[in-house]
Amino acid sequence: MLKGKIHSSRWTGWMVVLALLAVLAVLYLTREDITSPPHLVNPQPATREIGINQAGYAPSAVKIAYTTTAVGEFSLVDLQANHAVFRGVPTISQKERNSGKPVYQMDFSSFQKPGVYQIQLSNGRGSAPFAISDHVYQSIYQTAMRSYELQRCGIALADTVSHVHHEACHLAPAQVIGGQGGERDVTGGWHDAGDYGKYTANAGMTTAQLLLAYELAPMTLKNTSLSLPQADEGERVAHAGEPDALAVIRVELDWMRKMQREDGAVHHSVKTAEFPGMILPEEDRQPQYLYPVSTPDTAIFAAAMARASRVYHSYDEPYAQMLLDASKKAWAFLEGSSELLVPESVQAYRIKSDKQSRVWAAAELYFATGDLRYRSYVEKNLGELELRPKKLTPSYWQHTSAMTIITLAMHQRTDWELTQQMRNLLIRHADQVVSRINQTAYGTVLQARDYDWASTKTSLGYGVHLAVAYQMEPKPAYLAAMSRQLDWVLGANPLAQSFVTGIGMFSPVHPHHRYSAASGILVPGLLVGGPNANANDNVAPQKQGAKSYVDDVRSFATNEYAIDYNAPLVVVAGFLHERRN
Repeated sequence: MLKGKIHSSRWTGWMVVLALLAVLAVLYLTREDITSPPHLVNPQPATREIGINQAGYAPSAVKIAYTTTAVGEFSLVDLQANHAVFRGVPTISQKERNSGKPVYQMDFSSFQKPGVYQIQLSNGRGSAPFAISDHVYQSIYQTAMRSYELQRCGIALADTVSHVHHEACHLAPAQVIGGQGGERDVTGGWHDAGDYGKYTANAGMTTAQLLLAYELAPMTLKNTSLSLPQADEGERVAHAGEPDALAVIRVELDWMRKMQREDGAVHHSVKTAEFPGMILPEEDRQPQYLYPVSTPDTAIFAAAMARASRVYHSYDEPYAQMLLDASKKAWAFLEGSSELLVPESVQAYRIKSDKQSRVWAAAELYFATGDLRYRSYVEKNLGELELRPKKLTPSYWQHTSAMTIITLAMHQRTDWELTQQMRNLLIRHADQVVSRINQTAYGTVLQARDYDWASTKTSLGYGVHLAVAYQMEPKPAYLAAMSRQLDWVLGANPLAQSFVTGIGMFSPVHPHHRYSAASGILVPGLLVGGPNANANDNVAPQKQGAKSYVDDVRSFATNEYAIDYNAPLVVVAGFLHERRN
């Protein structure tokens, strides 16, 4: 029995209001007079018959809506003036993989006037409202990035924007498992997912990708305020001049440093022995355990700290040096240690090998220090990476090949032939991703095998690859393919479902998220896992591909959030805003 109950009718009503307010707010930022054409229409109730990006589109973006309903015409309706501003004829795209129904595309890319709109079919059915605005992607970035602040552990939160609030939590020292035992202060950081555990490997991959967002979209991250809660005022004063995004990431980096032992090794995780019920974080008073060190965790830690040292150097040189020292210390442990994995008895993010992560750590340390011994390690162990363009998949804590390749490809060294090789590999990979996207009904990169854990993260992870490829070879097709992955996640899919809380009329209101369930307050900006054909929780429908999803608090396989899910959402939205595509 759940201890916290979300009142669905109240939430659904408020979510509709919030969705309309959100698109109207975006419109206000770019309001212009719109000349009314003669044909007036009435707004239609929003249905799930039309899949569309429910946040909206930049004026110059590719804009495609989808339906399986056969109609002769569709209209784009200005919801402020109540008139049709564009008409078109749906065209058959592909057939849905499971149902075999034809999917019709409704392309209105040529229409670029800012405003708030609805797609209407000739049978009178309407889509969720959405905006066309230069600020759409910035708004998505801001909401997704800000969500990390609302996942903070160890402090009292009272956010006037989202109304998320709770008392300080998980303040007691953790009991060390193995070794000399004892206790250790590992407070702080972010709650990792829908539970209150914290995991080094996931934190390392997440922070590294968020720092990649800074490298790919520096002006967006520098110039976008996150309106951080007043409780952080002291922290902001202490780090004056640092962008809000880096202030948020610093919270997790500081927690990660607490997970490192004196000998450089890094602990795997801190959490309770069993997952708590659906309770508030301050009510989770079970003993916290600090689980053993491992070499995969240590390697991912080393990689993330080295990358962070490069980014923070221009804002806080002593802090950057502290991060680099922690990275070097972790590498020293790796050099003197054979593979050490987390015991199978630990309920955890269990990594099967440290080989890929060691190469990633060496690559990051080389670019942070210029020390040739790290470069030599990468060259000798390059074969540990997935170097086939067709087989390259987005990185996560278990497989870090893509992140290593991105690091190698993005660095500006001209004296290393390997850098150019990795750039060529990513370009070939990006071309194949675009081709795959163009062959699917809803413009998603996802294949049948990809409807597994965190399919939404996978979709956006390929978007990250396309962003990096665009940096090297600015093909418009890369931007278009990238934006279509964001469209899919925000509602341009068979369910007309946005998978980000608080963004879109049809977005999750019952995520598998303990704070939300216990408080009845939805944390905005959380990307849930999305369709999972295996439906491992036996709650969501199984073997239905893109339709294997349910907005149910019990569905941890489809409706849970995790910090690493949000990272590629931040990268993609930030990059698209930077390019204003």
